[in-house]
Amino acid sequence: MSRTASRIGPAFAAMSGRTGLIPFLTAGYPSLEATLEMARGLARGGALAIEIGIPFSDPIADGREIQRASEWALRHGVSLGPTLDLVRAFRRDSDTPVVLMTYANPILLGGVERFASEAGESGVDGVIVSDVPPEESPELWRAMDAAGLDTVTLVAPTTERSRLANVLARSRGFVYCLARTGVTGKSAGEGGALPARIAELRAHTALPIAVGFGISGANDARALRGVADAVVVGAAFMRGISSDPGRGARERVLTLAGEIQAALA
Repeated sequence: MSRTASRIGPAFAAMSGRTGLIPFLTAGYPSLEATLEMARGLARGGALAIEIGIPFSDPIADGREIQRASEWALRHGVSLGPTLDLVRAFRRDSDTPVVLMTYANPILLGGVERFASEAGESGVDGVIVSDVPPEESPELWRAMDAAGLDTVTLVAPTTERSRLANVLARSRGFVYCLARTGVTGKSAGEGGALPARIAELRAHTALPIAVGFGISGANDARALRGVADAVVVGAAFMRGISSDPGRGARERVLTLAGEIQAALA
């Protein structure tokens, strides 16, 4: 099957200077069918891209909401294979970019080349490997490049300036700027002056900049309108699902997404 070019760059270009929403969903929470319907609804609602988390037993970058979502999905048998099947199903009726969020272990389990090839074939556009710095595992980055996958790197408030050039040089599609230190969701962490940090990044890269970690609602998003190219929201959606996973989860996710997008308009 031939690999199409990444959809991420054109999606950002189509925003014409506006700030877009990249919602995060954990694959299989509360079910694969529900995740697919949420992703379809978010895409129809104008999401810039969909970030899908591969359930993992030790998601060290994530707070309790996403950890619990991963635990739920793993208990129901959702891992890498079903996640890629989910992307294939999504691709049948949507061209919205898909970015996988993962850790090294799910990739290494079957080998980096196999992962990259199957991810590309399924319709994935980009990958975030949150626990592998760009200076390590060169075979992983080569495999992603060979498969035509954008590798999105994370830039934290604590990223040293001496490393910034290497981190940005490895990034494809967009740069993921962490709003603060710590884990996803509502938690304490040092953020500093975010507009100034974004301006510094723009001085070193032409890639779009998305901001995540701690962006939980319309007010947080509104503060970044016109400052960042996108906001990434995840834990808030997982929290909305967890209030009643068996009923109304899709509607709560889409309602929150609509509120955030209205704040960005």
